[in-house]
Amino acid sequence: MERTVERLLGVRVVERIDLGSSEQAPVARLILDRPYDGIGPTVIAKGLRRGGTAWGDGAEFQRNEKLALNHLRGTGLAPVLLARSEEPADEQDEQVMVMSDLGPGPTVQELLFGDDPEAATEGLLAMARLAAKLHSAVDPQFAAAHEVRFLDHPLHLWPEVVDAAAELGFPPPGDVELAALTDDLGSRATFTHGDLTPNNVVLVDGEARFVDLEGAGRRHPGMDAAGLRLPFPAYGYWAVLPDDVLAQVDRAYRDGLGPLDDSTYEHLMATGCAAWAIVRAARLRLIASTDQDPAEAVRRRTQIVQTLTSAAATAVPFYPALGRWFEELTGSMQLRWEEARRPPRGFQAFKDFSNQ
Repeated sequence: MERTVERLLGVRVVERIDLGSSEQAPVARLILDRPYDGIGPTVIAKGLRRGGTAWGDGAEFQRNEKLALNHLRGTGLAPVLLARSEEPADEQDEQVMVMSDLGPGPTVQELLFGDDPEAATEGLLAMARLAAKLHSAVDPQFAAAHEVRFLDHPLHLWPEVVDAAAELGFPPPGDVELAALTDDLGSRATFTHGDLTPNNVVLVDGEARFVDLEGAGRRHPGMDAAGLRLPFPAYGYWAVLPDDVLAQVDRAYRDGLGPLDDSTYEHLMATGCAAWAIVRAARLRLIASTDQDPAEAVRRRTQIVQTLTSAAATAVPFYPALGRWFEELTGSMQLRWEEARRPPRGFQAFKDFSNQ
């Protein structure tokens, strides 16, 4: 990595500090022998992710992040892309992307796993305001390098949900508002981050900035915003937030969007929450599996119940049949699985609220 960055920037790397997993997602802060073109003496370098995922392979990740960072150039919402090695120069060269360094953070994730609830709340509010800026102030015309199926076409997962529910003996969904939801998802589109989670937001002097834009795309804003209400359905360290904190976060996002009537805003949120509930319900077979680690069963079953319950509360006014099916499915899960009746875990910063 260092050799490639030296070639790209024309500087010498004097120290490397690894920030991510060198096995799966190599990310490092590199200290240079001199400041680079007004950027400073440090940069962030990212190598290719190893192995394919639901998001795409490593090269797709990196190409898309390059496009996203260029699209956000000048907004101050994300790092500045400095260089990317399109093709290795030789066998020792690597495909590396080099960005400006946003500094040591903290990330919102670090605050949530800290012991200061006020700091964690402020971090979440900054995250919500950042999402609002992204959806309201950034040019919505963005052509991604690739599509992420569960983000760009979440309703393509519906047949999997229906089949799994039938196979596992859960209530069938019946005649739900899938056509209306499809139309609503396509009715408005803007630039979205795609992975709006606490580990992908860094605080810089109290202001939030995005990192890790591999999943960026032009989509309904609810595909990002629903994460602030459910919260964070695709987050690897999923937990719940106190209701009063969720309400503050919701208000910060809404206020950042500018003038918006109640119905329009709630419809936006309902569309995103309903789509995410379907994405998560597509994992029914995994959630129902008897061949899984007991701790994983608790996490997955408490999460699906909480996600579907929250999504139903938001969706019912706009997609009543779908929202009621989410409620029926939740009730059936709780009757079947003891784990699904347990309270969900909370984040460490709100430990007085946490149920575990």
